[in-house]
Amino acid sequence: MDNLHEQSGSKKVVHMHGELFKSRCDRCNRPPFDDTNLYDSTAEIPRCECGGRIRPHFCWFGEVPFELDRIYEALDVCTVFIAVGTSGVVEPAASFVAQVTDRARTIYVGPEEPANASSFTECYLGKAGEVLRDLLGAL
Repeated sequence: MDNLHEQSGSKKVVHMHGELFKSRCDRCNRPPFDDTNLYDSTAEIPRCECGGRIRPHFCWFGEVPFELDRIYEALDVCTVFIAVGTSGVVEPAASFVAQVTDRARTIYVGPEEPANASSFTECYLGKAGEVLRDLLGAL
C-alpha cells in the first residue's frame, strides 16, 4: 500500500490492496488520483465531480483486490515466487503459491510459519530485512 517498492527502484509493482497516497470516487470510473494530503477527520467527506464520495484507494476486507488479472498473468509465467510476512490465510493471496508450485521455486520469509507453509518449497523464519538480504544475495 505504500510506495516503498517504487522508491527502491521497482518498475512493475501491482498494488492489489490499493495505494496509500491515492484516492478515488466511490461511484464513478474516474481513475485513482494522487492525494498526499491527510484527511481532516472533522471535515466533510470530499465529493467527486459526479457527486460520489472520495475515499482512500484501498481494498478493505470483503472487497475484491485490484489488478487480479495482472497478478494471475504474472503467476502464469512465474519461476520464483517469494511471499514475505504473510499469515497464509487471507484470500485470494494465500492461494497464489498454489498457482505456481508445479513450475516455480516457492519461498516464504517471515517471523513465523504461515498457515500454508506446506505449500512452499522453502521457508526461512526471521526478520525479513535480515533474511531477504542474505537470500536475495544468493539468488
